[in-house]
Amino acid sequence: MTYFSRKMGQDIMGSTALFDLVQDPVFLFEDDRGSFRTIYANPPALALLPGQELIGSRIEELLLPEQSRKALQYLHSAQSSQHSLAFIDTLKLPAGEYTGETTLQPLVTEDGQCHYVLATVKEMTSNSSELFPANMELHKLDSLFSHNADALFEVDMQQVIVRANKAASRVTQQSEAQLLGHSFLSLVDGRFREQAQSHIDQVLSGRAVEFEMAIESGEEPVVVLTNLTPIVIDHSVTGFYALAKIIAEQKQTEQRLQHDVQRYKSLFDNHPHGLFTFDQTGKLESITAATETITGYTLQELQDAALEQLVLPADTEKVRRHFYKTIHHQKSKRFELVFRHKDGQLIDLQAINIPIIVDGKLTGIHSIITDVTEANCAQKTLNETIEMLEIFWENSIDPIFSIDAKGDILKVNPAFEKTFGFTEEEMVTGKGTIIPPDMRFDQNQIVERILNGETVNSHDTLRITKSGEPLNIISSYSLVRDANKQIIGSNIIYKNVTDLKKAERELQKSQEKYRLITESTFDIITLIDLSGSIEYVSPAHEKILGYSGDVHIGGSYTENVHPDDAIRLIDSVTSLINGKEPVTVEVRFVHQDGRYVWMEVSPTPVIAGDEVVQLFTIARDITERRKLQSEIARMAFYDHLSGIPNRRTFDDKLEQAIRQADASQKKVGVLMLDGRKFKKINDQFGHDAGDAVIKEMAQRLASCVRPVDTPARLGGDELGVVFPELDSIELAEEAAKRILEAFETPLLFNGFEIPIGIGIGLAIYPDHADTEKQLIKCADMALYKAKESNRNEYLIYR
Repeated sequence: MTYFSRKMGQDIMGSTALFDLVQDPVFLFEDDRGSFRTIYANPPALALLPGQELIGSRIEELLLPEQSRKALQYLHSAQSSQHSLAFIDTLKLPAGEYTGETTLQPLVTEDGQCHYVLATVKEMTSNSSELFPANMELHKLDSLFSHNADALFEVDMQQVIVRANKAASRVTQQSEAQLLGHSFLSLVDGRFREQAQSHIDQVLSGRAVEFEMAIESGEEPVVVLTNLTPIVIDHSVTGFYALAKIIAEQKQTEQRLQHDVQRYKSLFDNHPHGLFTFDQTGKLESITAATETITGYTLQELQDAALEQLVLPADTEKVRRHFYKTIHHQKSKRFELVFRHKDGQLIDLQAINIPIIVDGKLTGIHSIITDVTEANCAQKTLNETIEMLEIFWENSIDPIFSIDAKGDILKVNPAFEKTFGFTEEEMVTGKGTIIPPDMRFDQNQIVERILNGETVNSHDTLRITKSGEPLNIISSYSLVRDANKQIIGSNIIYKNVTDLKKAERELQKSQEKYRLITESTFDIITLIDLSGSIEYVSPAHEKILGYSGDVHIGGSYTENVHPDDAIRLIDSVTSLINGKEPVTVEVRFVHQDGRYVWMEVSPTPVIAGDEVVQLFTIARDITERRKLQSEIARMAFYDHLSGIPNRRTFDDKLEQAIRQADASQKKVGVLMLDGRKFKKINDQFGHDAGDAVIKEMAQRLASCVRPVDTPARLGGDELGVVFPELDSIELAEEAAKRILEAFETPLLFNGFEIPIGIGIGLAIYPDHADTEKQLIKCADMALYKAKESNRNEYLIYR
């Protein structure tokens, strides 16, 4: 103890005796002109370096250069900060590697000076060469810290620098010894200190942050991109790492690149088609405004999305194949693909890949796209129509044939051949005829009417078969026009009503014979007198409508018809009685269980002595057909999952509302609503829960708006509302508040309570925008700001 040359006080002298009893190594170091000298070591500490003169030696004399440098760095840090400091390190000793956790305790005298540092070492490995499991990780961490090319600082909870690498010295132009013990904030240029302090507060609360600032460095500050990362030990923040990367040169490069990109974009912004620009690796570099219009995506969204998300699986390989063909062959390639629009709809695109060749070297690819969805749709519809017509032509039980403008037959269907006995060849070559000689004048009149543009329906006539059998025919003629809208012929459908005519004649002789015929049909046949009273109803009435038709005998033929449809049936019957052609109508009849059944009703006159004496109707159940038509119509305007209107209806209603507002001088509101953490709901509870959440969101939204408003699902968990005819913005705000209140209650699904977080954006026409697209964009911007908070709220576009 010969080196206790200074008067340290009776407390410290007395403590050394206690340290002799401690099982962990304990050292006492004294400040020695920029270094530290050992003035005390307990027996476990002396045992670490047997055979060496430990007491009185400086750190540099005891440890290897790199280890002594690190030890002095920690000692100076503890001395300058006057705060305890702990670190883990591994020393190479004669007995092997020694890993320990060292705690440095600065000893501060009454005058505020610190000349002594007490070091206690807790062993973490044995003296053997076998390392503690974390030893390798410590080496890695130390290597990462020391050899990092960017400036790296370790800062304690008091914002004091306790460690800095060589890059930090180069950036700040201060030595490591000058940096240690000083406030990290003192390095920050004065313009950025308030901002830096705010970010330091965030990292000390446990959140990593990244921002730009300037660090003092000689005469001129240096602009750096700074990343602050909390140091968390045992769930507590003990300090933070500050990584500073010089970005001045990067900033200049980015500015030049941005200038080039802007010049490049200006060349293509007015291109009528969409345009993608890729580099030779397939990375998307830019798009035109037309591309965003066609796809619905911004450049960033397209860059972030995977190809599999945007293109159907069947076309993904095709896109890649054509891309690499363009790369390797350096020739344009044209192909079509199916693309998923941002709103979820699939669109057909025609693409042309064009190689970009500069100085004879391929540098990238332009891909020009054209939306051919409507053209393909029209072609598909045309093909389907042709196919349906072919099926109808081949499978119809009624004779169908086509004639030209002269009345000559061009083609007949199989039912024609079966009905009349003539082959198509016989009819086309004129070897066969079905028109009785005395009725040719009647046929010529029909052809003349057609050529004059008149459509002929339900023409009652007589035709003969190949065997000479006469057939009663009701014929219908539809016009055929060429591309110039000129009439070039007609398609004709014959309804063989020979049996029906016979039944009519038999009806005049015997009501019983008529009944026998009608009872065997699946359609409802109703006999009506000229006053409109029902005289007979066929048994099919009970099968279709649930109760016997006898209950209607003597009643009006419209008594069980829906009030909204009765007028059409009355007009059809009245027209027939007045000698006009019969008209088939579709009306609803009341079923026994109270529901309505759609029926196709065809009235037919009963003629005696050239006068209409009675009439009957043939009613066929078309409920399923109407349901199918209604469902098809609904699919076009409503979302299949939520049941509320879709994006198409939303856009239509918004356009109507704005036109109406222009006329009435009122306002239109657009509300955009989006769920919070919807992907997390799918990941945690499954896609069934996600679908249930979307349905619940739609129901709650619809329950909070007026009947005149239009709630709609726009895609994913994005919903919207059109508020027409607003007297003031307060009406839309009240609706937003009701919606927020409606979403406070979690959704109970499969025993789980799923919270439905939302954000709402509001925009008003014409206050915020003067077009539909701008109005939606304003509402979207307000929604984006509303979702930045962690609570449900609405914001109005400012």
